[in-house]
Amino acid sequence: MLKLYANQLGASLKKQLATVYLVFGEEPLQKLESLDEIRAAAKSKGFTERQSYLLEAQLDWDSLFGEFNSLSLFSDRKLIELDLGTSKITPAQQDQLKKIPAMLHPDICLVLHGARNSGEFSKTSWFKTLSEQGVQVQFYPLDDNQFMRWLKERAQQLGLKLQTDALQLLQHHAAGNLLAARQELEKLALTAQGQWLDGAFLQQYLADQSHFTVFQLVDALLAGQGEEALHRLDRLLQQDTEPVIIAWQLQKEATTLLALQQAGSVGDEQYKKYGIWPKRQPLYQQALLRLSPNWLHFLLQELQTFDRGFKSGQLTHTETALAHLATLFIKPVPKVFSLQQLIAGD
Repeated sequence: MLKLYANQLGASLKKQLATVYLVFGEEPLQKLESLDEIRAAAKSKGFTERQSYLLEAQLDWDSLFGEFNSLSLFSDRKLIELDLGTSKITPAQQDQLKKIPAMLHPDICLVLHGARNSGEFSKTSWFKTLSEQGVQVQFYPLDDNQFMRWLKERAQQLGLKLQTDALQLLQHHAAGNLLAARQELEKLALTAQGQWLDGAFLQQYLADQSHFTVFQLVDALLAGQGEEALHRLDRLLQQDTEPVIIAWQLQKEATTLLALQQAGSVGDEQYKKYGIWPKRQPLYQQALLRLSPNWLHFLLQELQTFDRGFKSGQLTHTETALAHLATLFIKPVPKVFSLQQLIAGD
């Protein structure tokens, strides 16, 4: 089995077209562009007919299987796509999928794809068999550095010249949303190709289309990036993320930080105990240098008060309270205000 990242697919397709492609991941643009690359490569190699199916309860399996068997001496070679969707695959569907590997032949190129990672079915017999005969394309949401690199490369491909502040602004407005970033770059390419563009130019028309997860908020908090953390918090709330979910994750991180502080010397054993991967360890190291055990105790008390106040309906400005909690992760400040005082005053 050959495993590729999305940015490696193009070079592989130029060498040869595999019989099977397994395209799975949670980043929509990388998936969309990977499928487009496979379709173009297949068409250039004579697979001029394309049939697409969605794995759902109403799927006509006889029709799908018929596509594998309907070839004749004079028929076109086929690209068959099966979208596994987002629902859990049922045992009955698993049984039908097991039949597919035996139907493959050189005049068929099969593409299985889905909007999530393949972990759910990677150990099934049909997936293993298909993997052995083809290529698995993997992609994941980009971190900040990868996103900036992607912006620079895509801008260059489109003939755009973006100054550093313009790239930073675009990253700020479209972080976590490659599709929105591509759309903005393509619009710029239609009107300003070849010109040097700065942040002031972009500010005139950019809309904030960034998309974040709670974990990306935590990363900004651990790194002490106050302004960016508040931006991510604001976007999370606009994405209708439940405040209690955000607060729960903050409490989990504060508890972990306090445990690491109390452990004294923090090494591999402690990081392993709390499931902190090497890539994220520098973030925790930064936070541990800023936040003392006493401050973390206070932070946890504030988080517990938020939880009680939110569930009892005593908190009337949830967004403000969450912003207050976020700032407490950045650095210790004078305790002129606390949720404990606010709730007690009510």
